[in-house]
Amino acid sequence: MERPLNIRRAVPRDSDAIAKLAAQAASEEGASSSLEADRIKAHAFGANALFEAWVAQEGNSALVAHAVITKSYDVRRAAPNVVLCELYVIAEHRRGGLARKLMSAVARRARELGARELAITTGVDNEVAQRFFNAVGAKRREAAVFMMSADGIEWLAAEGN
Repeated sequence: MERPLNIRRAVPRDSDAIAKLAAQAASEEGASSSLEADRIKAHAFGANALFEAWVAQEGNSALVAHAVITKSYDVRRAAPNVVLCELYVIAEHRRGGLARKLMSAVARRARELGARELAITTGVDNEVAQRFFNAVGAKRREAAVFMMSADGIEWLAAEGN
């Protein structure tokens, strides 16, 4: 008999398990993750949290999936928006609707925050994720994304001194 899955907002004691899931997700894409438990504890909880994590837990046992979101603001629409940065389900729980249930929880959170958009990021080569997001009603939008490294931030910040 399968144990019921509980989807809930993460709490600090989930940090180690979330870090493990993030490492598994990155590994499947041939990358590594810097999202370690101490960073999760420092950045995902409290009044000044930089992100939120939502988790799926089987009964009282291990976490089997997570979604990581950040809150943002659309200045043109003068409204909050939410960015889904990561959605990961362990292999044994895939193809059973869990990712869709997590997306529903994320959508409810976005609605709760008054978001007018839910932006979703995924790897350019991650065709499975792209098909999934299309299936849950997300539409692909091309955008130019510019990233500045820590060195670039330091260089540019120093320019004002």
